[in-house]
Amino acid sequence: METRGIAVFDVCGTITQTNNTSDFVAFVLRRDSTLRYCLFLLVRILGSLSSFLGIRSVCRRDLPRAWQIALLRGYSRARIREMSELYVNTLFARGLLNRGILDAMKREREEGKAVVLVSAAIDPPIVEMARRLNAEGCFSSELEIADGRYTGRLGTDLLRNKTSVLERISAGVDLSHSSVYSNDVEDADFMESFGKRNAVLNTDGMQKRWDRGNGRFHFIVKGGEPILDKDICSVTPSEVKWTYVPFLYYGISRFRWEGLGTPLFRELIPATLAAGLFTDLGAFSLVLMPLSFLMFYCVYEIGGLVNDLHADKEAPGRGTRRISPGVCIHVGLFVTIRVAVITLVLVWLPVQGYPLLAYVAALGSCLAIYLIHTFLSGCLRVFSFTLLKLCRNAVPLVILASYAPIMTLVWLCTIFFAIDAPYRVWAYCRARGLIQSGLSVRRVRCMDLAILCGLGAIIYLAGGSPLLFAIASYYVAVECLWVVRATLSSSI
Repeated sequence: METRGIAVFDVCGTITQTNNTSDFVAFVLRRDSTLRYCLFLLVRILGSLSSFLGIRSVCRRDLPRAWQIALLRGYSRARIREMSELYVNTLFARGLLNRGILDAMKREREEGKAVVLVSAAIDPPIVEMARRLNAEGCFSSELEIADGRYTGRLGTDLLRNKTSVLERISAGVDLSHSSVYSNDVEDADFMESFGKRNAVLNTDGMQKRWDRGNGRFHFIVKGGEPILDKDICSVTPSEVKWTYVPFLYYGISRFRWEGLGTPLFRELIPATLAAGLFTDLGAFSLVLMPLSFLMFYCVYEIGGLVNDLHADKEAPGRGTRRISPGVCIHVGLFVTIRVAVITLVLVWLPVQGYPLLAYVAALGSCLAIYLIHTFLSGCLRVFSFTLLKLCRNAVPLVILASYAPIMTLVWLCTIFFAIDAPYRVWAYCRARGLIQSGLSVRRVRCMDLAILCGLGAIIYLAGGSPLLFAIASYYVAVECLWVVRATLSSSI
């Protein structure tokens, strides 16, 4: 078959859903050396934390990557080759290749193009991947070898330097009739030499990072497959019976089972901690605050159900239909159960008079805001969404009106709103295209925490009260644990 041009494919994040340096090193060490694997996890955690804090964004050299590669020092060429075969077999067996990109590779071959892999990952897994995919060539960062063993250093590094192989790639080939595929925006300069440049988008927000001027890039969404919002059709026939249990409707339709830690660690626990620190409730706060959150979510879920039933009438593809087609929720039973729970809890709690009226009024106001939000459209929904975040942060705390001075209560509501709402509103606006910025939601959240920590430190130094700093430190610890969890769960 006559070859007409070439088709160049990046590997990490393009052909595979893995980082084939970090994940390969983890794969090898986990099987061969417990001590080295523990060191690897420590390096990965430190790297994730530095990325989260923005340190790696100002460092030219990727130090965590170099430290991970150093852990391969002393390995023989034969052992690494053996592990490369096993690693690539695992990627295929676990379905960690992007099907849409493999289909694109097949089409390029049918057009007579030779397939070449170019990756900044270390060469053992890339060479094996090229062999398995029958690629006509491959270029990658090369591990240094001395006396038949790896030194733990790179002999050739293509990280941010793929343009260095252009001359070898283009020998005897017309690049204007060639194609290139990559998910990494740092490959943009390398891709400029090719006639057809395909940017692979693995997340919704990535397209904004590529230069879309003059049709420079053709976008392939998630390896050829559409990106789906997990909220869409999240209430399925098998789960609908659980939606009648208070809090679980929101858990299934918004948080989903794997995300239930969000309201627990970001809302319930810090609010309970604050109640214990700023009032004289003591151990009773461990009962009062969970019950307050239960009542709040009973009301919040009624508004959420109305919102979802309204969205269910919209045309498919709008991205807000949380109730799967054919699923029927008995609205009367749903509301009755929640009203009964709220009534029983309020009767049992020792809250009377003005504080009780204030709490009930706050719950009613939250429901009214949610109903208004349901029927608004456009930018007005940003305003109502912000009010809903205020309700979510403040209403559960209103139960403390019987046990804390009014100014303390206002201060606590302000703190929790300032911690939580800005990044949620930012994410809401960005998801709807109202904000065009490369600043990540996590970075916005990080800035909130930094400001809060600084304010807490100032208050501690000026007035001797460490309470605000304690709350801020709790959120910092939660963010770090989230990073650690994501790091540990990403290993193959």
